[in-house]
Amino acid sequence: MLRTLLIACLFATPVAAQDVTILPGHSDFRLPETRVVRHPMREVQTWILDFPESGEGAPSLDLSAGIEGDRLVIVLTLAGGGDDSVSAVQRRLEYTETINRRWALMAYGFRQKCFRGGSDDWTDQPCP
Repeated sequence: MLRTLLIACLFATPVAAQDVTILPGHSDFRLPETRVVRHPMREVQTWILDFPESGEGAPSLDLSAGIEGDRLVIVLTLAGGGDDSVSAVQRRLEYTETINRRWALMAYGFRQKCFRGGSDDWTDQPCP
């Protein structure tokens, strides 16, 4: 029994231990603990459920998902939150399909738009 478990772990390791990269122009945010999942949309479910339905700054949420090349790309954009220096926050997760219809996280990133600073561009730097 132990030998079978050890062999199974050895075969599973390459899929589970693939390097996850930070996307160019993005910074890192809390990387999900599970990097190989059956349902990638569940990874953003908590962010969606924690988003305020109403409040100061007219909060809005935009979720998009689609295939780009060989990757499933999920982008969650939150705008109008409570921070007076940040106008919008965007999280991006990129998955590739593995064996048994599972998805491995390959790249992720976080970026934001600032109210102050004279630019409406996305940045990976903290807002002033």
